[in-house]
Amino acid sequence: MVIEPADICWRNGLPFSQRFNDIYFSLDNGLAETEYVFLEGNQLAERFASLSAGDNFTIAETGFGTGLNILAAWRLWEKTAPKTAWLHIISVEKHPLTHEDLSRALALWPELAAYAQTLLAQYPPLTAGWHRLVFDEARISLTLILGDANELLPEAEAQVDAWFLDGFAPDRNPELWQLSLLTHVARLSKAQATLATFSAAGAVRRHLEALGFAVYKQKGFGRKREMIRACYVSPSQPAQDSWQSLPSIPHQHRKHVAIIGAGIAGVSCAYALAIRGWQVTIIDQAAGAHTAASGNPAAIIYPKLAPPALSTWHFQQQAYLWLLNRLQQTPHLATDAWQQTGLLWLLAGNQQREGEKLKQHPWPASLVQAVNAQQASHIAGLDMDTDCLYFPQAGYLNPHALSQAWLNHPNIRTIWHCKVTELKREGEDWQIYDEQAHCRATSPVVIVANALAAEQLSVCSGLTLTPVRGQIATFSPTTPALSALKTVLCYGGYLTPAVKQQHCIGASFWPNNANTEVTQDDHQHNYALLAKVLPKTAHALPPMTIWQGRAALRAQTNDYLPLVGALADYDDFMHRFAGLKDGKKILQAPKYHTGLYVSLGHGSKGFCYAPLAAEIIAAQLNNEPLPVARRVLQALFAHRFWVKHIKRQRHHDQKIARVD
Repeated sequence: MVIEPADICWRNGLPFSQRFNDIYFSLDNGLAETEYVFLEGNQLAERFASLSAGDNFTIAETGFGTGLNILAAWRLWEKTAPKTAWLHIISVEKHPLTHEDLSRALALWPELAAYAQTLLAQYPPLTAGWHRLVFDEARISLTLILGDANELLPEAEAQVDAWFLDGFAPDRNPELWQLSLLTHVARLSKAQATLATFSAAGAVRRHLEALGFAVYKQKGFGRKREMIRACYVSPSQPAQDSWQSLPSIPHQHRKHVAIIGAGIAGVSCAYALAIRGWQVTIIDQAAGAHTAASGNPAAIIYPKLAPPALSTWHFQQQAYLWLLNRLQQTPHLATDAWQQTGLLWLLAGNQQREGEKLKQHPWPASLVQAVNAQQASHIAGLDMDTDCLYFPQAGYLNPHALSQAWLNHPNIRTIWHCKVTELKREGEDWQIYDEQAHCRATSPVVIVANALAAEQLSVCSGLTLTPVRGQIATFSPTTPALSALKTVLCYGGYLTPAVKQQHCIGASFWPNNANTEVTQDDHQHNYALLAKVLPKTAHALPPMTIWQGRAALRAQTNDYLPLVGALADYDDFMHRFAGLKDGKKILQAPKYHTGLYVSLGHGSKGFCYAPLAAEIIAAQLNNEPLPVARRVLQALFAHRFWVKHIKRQRHHDQKIARVD
């Protein structure tokens, strides 16, 4: 899905869509129109003011346009809502404005300038799919979904309180007003959800009534004779349950969570929930954060490109963009935590196939571009003799500096030197036990984020993770050529520029190897990976005898995607869905453990994956709109492997029957 930006022309200083031959807002007064049609039409001032502390309110919109509706709602929210409530906004846009056009359009409203600048600072690159923007201080999240609403809105998951049906007029842009799309407006609506639109078209009115909305006409704005308001009074037919059903999350009156594990998965979850007002306790057997696989001195941040047809739904690409957003928006992030050096992916040897993915790939050059050897040499600061993919916004993290920034929050406390060996649900809380069978903490919600150690917990006994050994090394530059390196190099291994007089080279990757001793063989392996593609650079490295090595274990799944979200009961699941073995369709939903979630199996991509995984879990716990498509969340279910196991038994039995 390639995004085609809005085709804008400016008439008398106002934006006009040439594609739809229509205006973006009223020529009389666009802001006044928004306030009348959408804010007053949904009675938002009164509803915002009536919220209690910690409540959520969700608005969804079928056309982002210039963002004017969002900023007007933002200003009203700031004036009327309690200071601990959160506003969540979902907006879909097939033809988004470029950053330049958006900035010019919003400049028309100087009274909204502060909100506009905050929005523009996070406005995403124009790539298809889900873009989550979080404005922490305003207590607002915006899930901006770029692409065809008829393809993407069916993949959205939310509980909407108020709708802005805003697109170009039905006779100019009928796709946004057809029954098939409005069906998903009804599906996503809470009981008594409201809706407002400038349109009073008869077809729109009839569609809404057929879907269970009570529809009212009232005077339109300015010279427009009529507009529509509506209220959702008839719930839609419930979807058929299956093993892919999403968990139903009860409202959490006590916002307390215990997180087992203080690697990047646990730290990310802690930060995502702390900024939402949760009281967070992190428990780890070590003396501090990032002591295991996520404790290397440098974490390389870049995406592996998906085939173009899968780009819209690709978890890793979404995770990369989300992490870049968070790094830019994290308050007081230490300057040495994030080194946005750019990254060159050498298209040599087995890595050449990565270059094929760039053909027709929908990402703009600001995210990835092909460069020849000469261009790569200029970017890297040393001689390169191969073409590369260049990721200008990539780089590497200092894990310990990042954890200091994210854990430095008044809502987060830590318990160190505590190895969790058992979790037991008693009443409304989980009891968390250590090796001496002492209960060290209680919490209504627990997130298991302790990598391979999770398999030792009885509630996680159905999970299977593979240990993957990895070794890196650090050393000081010994030649001017090596000191000149300006960007991260990836070639099957990686080499970073020197920061604080230390380069980092890595990383070996040995599945089913649980050895954590530093070995000369792995040093040699990492050296050989570099020497194969850049022999001159490899020759400039200092002797391996002075390398400082570090080895650790990653936890990986068989399909390289992590396990994220609510955890189903393994024994109940295997019994309930045993009929899948015989090809039956089981119309039941899984039974999920109350208040138990996992963020596991991130493998070597933990720093890219874990922050988005944390946002998914935080959204589930708070009944917020999901930051990813439903199919993406389903691809991360821990119980996806249980289904595969059950179905493999069917094929195994069939094979035996044929032999007999």
